Amino acid sequence: MEVLLDTSFLLLLFESGRNLIALIEDRLGEPVSPILVEQVVQELKRLSERKDSTGRLADIALKYARGFPIIGVGEWKEADEALIRVAKERRVPLVTADWRLMREARSRGCGCIYVNRRLEIRVMV
Repeated sequence: MEVLLDTSFLLLLFESGRNLIALIEDRLGEPVSPILVEQVVQELKRLSERKDSTGRLADIALKYARGFPIIGVGEWKEADEALIRVAKERRVPLVTADWRLMREARSRGCGCIYVNRRLEIRVMV
């Protein structure tokens, strides 16, 4: 199953040190194939320029993200809007650790996989 990853999830993935992709696969009972939108890559690039722990996590996440297909959606500047539209158009769940984004995506009919800071996974597809 394809899943669309957002920036907050990618940062949490490396902050936690856990294989959250494997945990999601266990929860779903099937393998997942992560995809990204170009806005997430741009966010990671901006964050990686910081000289703090977030910058270091973003740099690691950026290197990791290069292994996945990146969907170009240039007409939307804002990452959250691009994520919601692509998730809806492709009918793939959005994987996020951002509560606000998850609520907005759900209100607009997108499936979501929400991972909180305690690494609890909520599947809403």
